[in-house]
Amino acid sequence: MHIDNDDLIKFENGTMEEDELIEFLSHLDRCDFCLEQMMTQESNTPAASAPAYLADQILGKADSGEVQFAKAANKASHKVQLLYYGLQTAAGIAVALFLLFSVPEIDFSFKAPSYSVQTNRSSPDSESGRLYNFTRDIGQSICDGTGSLAQYLNDFSSKIMNGGK
Repeated sequence: MHIDNDDLIKFENGTMEEDELIEFLSHLDRCDFCLEQMMTQESNTPAASAPAYLADQILGKADSGEVQFAKAANKASHKVQLLYYGLQTAAGIAVALFLLFSVPEIDFSFKAPSYSVQTNRSSPDSESGRLYNFTRDIGQSICDGTGSLAQYLNDFSSKIMNGGK
């Protein structure tokens, strides 16, 4: 059973009951003939046209100074934003290059203290003493490296704050 013209008119006017509408739409989903019939009727129905004055009114508003100013401001704001991001990137690269080429050579290499290995293990105190000296030397090396790094950062920040002096 196919959809008749009365159902199509009811659907177009929006006067169908909810149950009828569900049945109507599910039938259109299954039946290509009725779907084509409905599309043909829709294409034959004249569409509502816009009033004649509306096109002139829209074009006149688009040519107004207010719209042109907003368009130019939007375009300029994009250019300013692009310039801002470009300057940020250039400044970041300049600072990175400055730091790369101005950093003095800092020796961060770890020099393990040398100690002699004794084959006589009769005294446990001498073994713990060597371990103590080894760990103390490691701690001292780390402390010296950290101190020199802190001093360098302090000097660098002072130069930045004082304008390079």
